[in-house]
Amino acid sequence: MRYSLLVLNLFLVCMLGYGQDTINSLPEVSVSALEINRLKTLDLTSQTFNREQIILTQPEDLGVIIQKFSGTTLKSYGGVGGLKTVSVRGLGSQHTTFIVDGFSISNTQTGQINLGQIQTDNVESITLSVGGKNGFLLSPSSYINGSTVSVNTFENNFSTDPFKMRLSSKVGSFGEIDNYISLKYGKAKMFMSVFGKYRSANGKYPYSIQNGKTTYNGIRDNNDLVDWYSGFTVGFRLKKEGRLRVICRTNSADQGLPGAIILYNTTANQRLSAQASVVNIDYSQTYKMLFYRLFGSYNHDWLHYTDPYFLNNTGGISAIYTNNLYQGGISFQRLLLNSSAFFGGLETKYSDLTFSTLNTAAPRRLHTFGLIGLNLNRETWKSEVQISAQQIIEENDQGERAKNRLKVNPFLSLEKVEFGKWKWILKAWYRNSFRMPSFNELYYNGVGNTKLKPEQAHQFSLGISARPLEGDSKLNILVNGFANRVENQILAIPTKNLFVWSMQNIGFVNTFGFESRMQINTLHSNRLTTNFTMNYTYQYSVDVSDSHSPTYLNQVAYIPRHIGNFDATIQRKKTGIHFSTTLSSLRYSLTENIIANKIDGFAIMDVSLFTQIKLPVKHALRIQLSVKNIFNSSYAYMRYFVMPGRNYLITLSYAIN
Repeated sequence: MRYSLLVLNLFLVCMLGYGQDTINSLPEVSVSALEINRLKTLDLTSQTFNREQIILTQPEDLGVIIQKFSGTTLKSYGGVGGLKTVSVRGLGSQHTTFIVDGFSISNTQTGQINLGQIQTDNVESITLSVGGKNGFLLSPSSYINGSTVSVNTFENNFSTDPFKMRLSSKVGSFGEIDNYISLKYGKAKMFMSVFGKYRSANGKYPYSIQNGKTTYNGIRDNNDLVDWYSGFTVGFRLKKEGRLRVICRTNSADQGLPGAIILYNTTANQRLSAQASVVNIDYSQTYKMLFYRLFGSYNHDWLHYTDPYFLNNTGGISAIYTNNLYQGGISFQRLLLNSSAFFGGLETKYSDLTFSTLNTAAPRRLHTFGLIGLNLNRETWKSEVQISAQQIIEENDQGERAKNRLKVNPFLSLEKVEFGKWKWILKAWYRNSFRMPSFNELYYNGVGNTKLKPEQAHQFSLGISARPLEGDSKLNILVNGFANRVENQILAIPTKNLFVWSMQNIGFVNTFGFESRMQINTLHSNRLTTNFTMNYTYQYSVDVSDSHSPTYLNQVAYIPRHIGNFDATIQRKKTGIHFSTTLSSLRYSLTENIIANKIDGFAIMDVSLFTQIKLPVKHALRIQLSVKNIFNSSYAYMRYFVMPGRNYLITLSYAIN
């Protein structure tokens, strides 16, 4: 359980953002790599990775992709299957909502999503949005948080093609084996799909760590992983433009928890088993200029944490946690004149948590969302206004409960549409949001604090984008400035020892910074194409709680000042090479910015060679060899959690489209 609680100056560098709203299967959308890859003016509030870019990167999970968006900071505790969370523009990971095929995924126990357990084999597109309406008929809760990551998958979108298939097999370093298959059948009035995935790795990668003037070398232990994914979807087209979907998914995992590397004591015996089941159902309807969607979900999460050598009076720890979440609601959009729209919705989430151990809590939460908004589109400008309300009712059958909450959060944006020779776009927006403490933060035995207040976040942004070049060579550039203020920040403070912590509202955090992105695409006469994408983020995120504190104006823990990515693809016909570089400046493990807490910055480069073998129409066979961390750099996102060195991955994929 402790594991689940853990939660270079560069010149204008930029990223893979293609200005496209996340539009789920309502109404139907066909994702085409060719269409998305045509350069448009960059969207000032969203970034998108399409299927082609995901394949080039060969990520082991969703976290690897999201860190390539500008403005994001990854926390990673290891390689394949390791816990990964992400923060956007200096806000904590719990300020980000995750949407898969129009349904939000959440965990009220920890309050955050482990991105290391979200696969990408079936993903058609991933979009990060930080301001404004980020999709069509999504749940109201997805419009309210500080940022949203929306994922569209292959299996869960309507299709009239009689048969489609995706198949991939991967073999990599450290015992990695990864196999995935998905089948999809479609007709005019219905479609159905089924998929399965198996992944395993022993995780025994070598590492080196500096101890004063001595370098210690070792092998990562207790880092094995086995997990399974499966699911099916059925969809029906009904009379009068109605559509119905039923989605069922399940996954399970059994893994070792390697823990932090402690010199001369490398023993780790903790293990984590997890099972998750999801049932989603939605019905969408079009009536003249009105679109609406009814949706419901059930999520069941089960965790079993064991530590047989923990020193206590029972001779170890064996704890089971069961978290249930029930969700339902309605979203609507009414089109107005000049492509303007009125939208909104209602949503309710009910969740509960049970502990198998002696704990003083059996919490339940009823969380209700309401949203109304207006998009106004004119010839030279656009604007959006949202007002949302949230009510949280807490219950606890075994002890004190947290206070009930009622919050109202506004959003306002104003955009100057394309103007001038370079097709400039200018946009400013403000959002007020908050995040409720998780069940662990409120109720976990010896740690929880039922007096915690929600974190309040005020976000401001001003950005500009342009398209200076068009033709065979295309160039897009974008710069976004942002400022955030977080009130009642929730921090874990050590009390009796390093295992017993206290959750407290500690004060205020200010963040100032900017993100820049650039894309260059060139088509040469010999059918050679070159694509370059770059991003750079500067974030000055500091503690301003108490001017007399030793941490005053110190950079917040695990938030680096400088982050950058550079990707380049050179391709002729169906064969090419792809370079991907990730850079980060130093960060600190605690908000006290002293040398003892410093984590060195790093620069990591991956290289991939790929080719697609010519097959009959609608058939595609692709082979790709990837070398990750090609210079064998020793680096870490989290203190004492050293990441893998140079490693290899061979991927064979086949598709019928």
